[in-house]
Amino acid sequence: YTKFGRDQRQYIFLSIARFCHINRPIKGYYFEFGCNEANTMRMAYDNFHYLFDFTYVGFDSFQGLPQIEDVDKQEIWEEGKLKTSEEDFIRSVTRQGMPREKLMTVKGFYDTSLTPELKKKLFPTKAAVIYIDCDLYKSTIPVLDFIKDFLQKGTIIVFDDWNCFYGDPDKGERRAFREFREKNPHFIFEDFVSTNEAKSFIFIARKREET
Repeated sequence: YTKFGRDQRQYIFLSIARFCHINRPIKGYYFEFGCNEANTMRMAYDNFHYLFDFTYVGFDSFQGLPQIEDVDKQEIWEEGKLKTSEEDFIRSVTRQGMPREKLMTVKGFYDTSLTPELKKKLFPTKAAVIYIDCDLYKSTIPVLDFIKDFLQKGTIIVFDDWNCFYGDPDKGERRAFREFREKNPHFIFEDFVSTNEAKSFIFIARKREET
């Protein structure tokens, strides 16, 4: 099962690489929200760096999951689970071959770390790929609010845990993204590839808002 899951994730990244190659130039950041064990960040670098000169940004508490609120209660989640230290994360990624200057880390829980000051630091570059592995509804909300100013035509957004909570549309990342789209009806997304676990979308454009 582990190999199958890894192969499915590889399919996602190869699909993105092919999409970006066909539609080049798509330049910008690779954002990853939720970096436990560095497996996804390393896979992203392996699939992208031959074609694209991305800067890779890992956002994580590096303390594991936050306190689990009622809306996110499920047997598999508990506070502190999925913890990888920032030092171990950086060491694992750079050992894979990523140059240290290509890797940025943002430490902290998202409701406090995703600040206007951080936006200013990262601007004016937009995001080419955004990988959201937050697991929880409460964690995904501030992520979506933060990334909306980094969207450009062709940005790919991947939700790693789309089918957690038994695929319930009123739970987890599904609920957070639905509410995000309801609050931003001028954003246009199209379906991209999906697997048994993950779902991805292409950001197309911002429609002109009604005056």
